Amino acid sequence: MTSDLTDADVKAICAELGIETKTITDTFGRTRAVVDEAGMRKLADHAPIGAVAAHAKVDQMFAAVRDYYGLDK
Repeated sequence: MTSDLTDADVKAICAELGIETKTITDTFGRTRAVVDEAGMRKLADHAPIGAVAAHAKVDQMFAAVRDYYGLDK
């Protein structure tokens, strides 16, 4: 899988689905569109890999972040 989507593409998809985006600048000075967990869940509902698989990936990502940062302990 490649990430050929631009921030404009992400914002357009999110706008179509009614998902709020925020714009941040990452540590390398690049501007990025980001969504919160609710937005990620709504995107997962419409994922081409299927909602169940997409929600599982979102769950895995949040579990990895919680583990990395020592949250929920």
